[in-house]
Amino acid sequence: MIRSILFSSILLIVSGIVQSTWFGAISVFGAIPDLSLVILVWLAYKNGPVEGPVSGFIAGFAEDCISASPLGFHAFVKTFVAAMAGLLHGSFYIDRIFLPLVMGFLATILKAVGAGFLVLLFGVKMQTYNFLDRILWVEAVYNGLIAPLVFLLLGLLKKVLVSETDRG
Repeated sequence: MIRSILFSSILLIVSGIVQSTWFGAISVFGAIPDLSLVILVWLAYKNGPVEGPVSGFIAGFAEDCISASPLGFHAFVKTFVAAMAGLLHGSFYIDRIFLPLVMGFLATILKAVGAGFLVLLFGVKMQTYNFLDRILWVEAVYNGLIAPLVFLLLGLLKKVLVSETDRG
């Protein structure tokens, strides 16, 4: 369990750094794919409702430390998304294309809902998603489109990213 949380957290932090530095070049209408979110959804689904959210919290907290957002903002959002994905653990078999696409899309919507909840709850003056703006929907489609490839590649790392009890 500790090993999978450690490797998952490191992967999430590295993917967050990669997406914030290099993914600007592939933006569409100002939206970039959220690689760490897609990875987090796979990790939470495969590991269940404990390890996924813990890894999400660690990665989100690391993101909070290097961003201008309030401390705990990304930690909450990533923990929330991972907890929702972790609830699906063992519920169904993930095919190669359709379910990863749906999970990537819905994870982006959950991320927007979690961020909106925090802004509403605390009245923080910060930019968050607007459900009527195209950036959210472009990012959701983008995340859905990259999810099948990311899920496939993560399957190759299953030995270090998934707990012993959940490898079956």
